[in-house]
Amino acid sequence: MEVLKIAKIIDIVLTAVKSASDEVMEIYLTDDFKVKDKKDGSPVTLADKKSHETLSSVLESIDKSIPILSEEGDAKNDDIDLFWLIDPLDGTKEFINKNGEFTVNVALIEKGIPILGVVSAPAINETFFGFAGNAFKIINGKKIEINSIQQKKELCLVTVSKSHKSEKDNLFVDLCRKEFKEVNELPTGSSLKLCRVAEGNANIYSRLGPTYQWDIAAGQAIVEASGGCVSSLEGNPLRYEFTSEKKNPLFYCSGDPSYNWKEIFDQLT
Repeated sequence: MEVLKIAKIIDIVLTAVKSASDEVMEIYLTDDFKVKDKKDGSPVTLADKKSHETLSSVLESIDKSIPILSEEGDAKNDDIDLFWLIDPLDGTKEFINKNGEFTVNVALIEKGIPILGVVSAPAINETFFGFAGNAFKIINGKKIEINSIQQKKELCLVTVSKSHKSEKDNLFVDLCRKEFKEVNELPTGSSLKLCRVAEGNANIYSRLGPTYQWDIAAGQAIVEASGGCVSSLEGNPLRYEFTSEKKNPLFYCSGDPSYNWKEIFDQLT
C-alpha cells in the first residue's frame, strides 16, 4: 500500500482503536466481569469480544476487500498479501489483574511485513503508532515523535514481562549483566514492552516463550518506524501470514539494529 494512502487512513485507524479502547475501559472500570478460558487455556473476557466487534466494523469501512485476522477470529488463506492483523485485547491477564498495562493492537500487513501499527494503552492514556519511518506517541491528547536509542556498554535497559517471565528470561538478564556495566529491568505488560523500546525508554525486549502473530505485529511496525528492529534469535526478520495457527518464533526487539545480540542469544540455546 502506498505511503500516501496510509497517511489518509491513519486517522480512521486511530479512531477505530480509540472506540475499541473506550469499549474495553467501560468494562474494565466495572467492579466485576466474567472471565472464560479459551481452548488453549488463555483467558478471554467480554472486553475482548466488544473490542473485536468495534475494530472489525470500522476497519471494514475503510476497504471491504482487505480482510481481518483477529485473535478472536479464525482464518487461514496463504494467498492473501494485504490484511489487517488485530489483537482486540493484548494482556488479558493485566486487564484481569487491573494493573493498567493492557493494549488494543492493530497492524496492517503487506506481503508478510507490518507496514502500519497502532497500539493503545487506554488505562494509562498512551497510544503509539508508526509507519513509513515515522513513529509517534500520543499521551493525554498530545502527539510527540519518538525514536529508539543506540545501545551503549554503560547501561542496558531490559523490558521483561509482568505475567510471563521465565527462567530463560532470568538467564538472559544474567547474561546481559556480564555484557554491560549496568542492567536495569523494566517489568512491563502486553505489547507495551515493544513500545518502550520504540520510544527509547528501553534497549531490549526478548520473548523466549510462545506468542502469536497478533501479539507483536503492531508493536513491530512501531519499533521499526522508530529506528529499531524485531528479529528471531537467529537474526531473521519476522513475517506474518493470514492464518490463526501461526505462532511467532522466539524473538527479540532492539532499539539498535546494529548491535550484535546474537552472541548473547547463542548462549541460551
